[in-house]
Amino acid sequence: MAIISIPSSIGGVTIPGSLINGPLSALFGNQYGLSSYQYPRDLGSATKGHVVQFAIREIQPISFSEVKSFISNSSIEGAKNVISNAFNSITNWAGNAAQGQFSEISLNLEPEKSKIVSTIALYMPDTVNFQLNANYNGGTSILDAGVSVTGRLGEMVDKAAKNSAMQLALKKAGYAVNPQIQLLFEGIDFRTYQMSFTFTPYSAQEAKTVKEIIKLFRKHSMPQIVTQAAGMFFIPPSVFDITFLYNGQENKNLNKIARSVIESVDVNYAPDGWSAHDDGAPTQTTLTLNFKETFLIDKTKIDQGY
Repeated sequence: MAIISIPSSIGGVTIPGSLINGPLSALFGNQYGLSSYQYPRDLGSATKGHVVQFAIREIQPISFSEVKSFISNSSIEGAKNVISNAFNSITNWAGNAAQGQFSEISLNLEPEKSKIVSTIALYMPDTVNFQLNANYNGGTSILDAGVSVTGRLGEMVDKAAKNSAMQLALKKAGYAVNPQIQLLFEGIDFRTYQMSFTFTPYSAQEAKTVKEIIKLFRKHSMPQIVTQAAGMFFIPPSVFDITFLYNGQENKNLNKIARSVIESVDVNYAPDGWSAHDDGAPTQTTLTLNFKETFLIDKTKIDQGY
């Protein structure tokens, strides 16, 4: 993959030295020491001070010879033990918590190694929408759970709850059984968010940069098939570290984003009808990215800025 370094001029437009050497230098010579892609050409100017920076982390698997060893019978038992020990620690923590003895626990089964392979800096999109959901079960009845009222009244309610004829009789009398439905908390979802960008390249060089940016997002949203072992394994898609910047510094007025994966990529090469330059490059392209964070956001994470 060709990496395009950001030069001192883009599309014939010189980048002011104050931008390269000043507070926005992170955009043009980033902290990872990698070549970066950026759009548009005036990113970091007075009108484009808000920036979304993407650091693409590629999963670095162990060698396939180690994998073969890992999936041998003895290693399978070893893997089971690793997971079993992790969940046993949760069980022990729960037991201690029940006795009022609390301690921290961490269970992390993500790949151990990843490597930043590229960074992309883009303008702040018009819409940045985060979706955070809590799940509740609103259909759980106390009667279904086996809880009933005692005595003659309890017998009548229990029969009425299970007998259609009794329910019809109650209806004629002007009554209905209250199932005592309870709302139960079941958990939370991984936070999702969407970003959409419109690219209108100013020059052939910028059109080439846009093409590479779109290719990077498409490429790193997909897994890689391991050719050994008859293609029975994937290397998972890359993960993304995403930061909101304002004038070259992290914008703390917006929530931080946890490490994320791309769920879907939507590329439209003709958002306003097909139009192309002399070399066939589209005059305008829209890119819509749907992300999902890789760990759950709880109260503690929100207090930390997520």
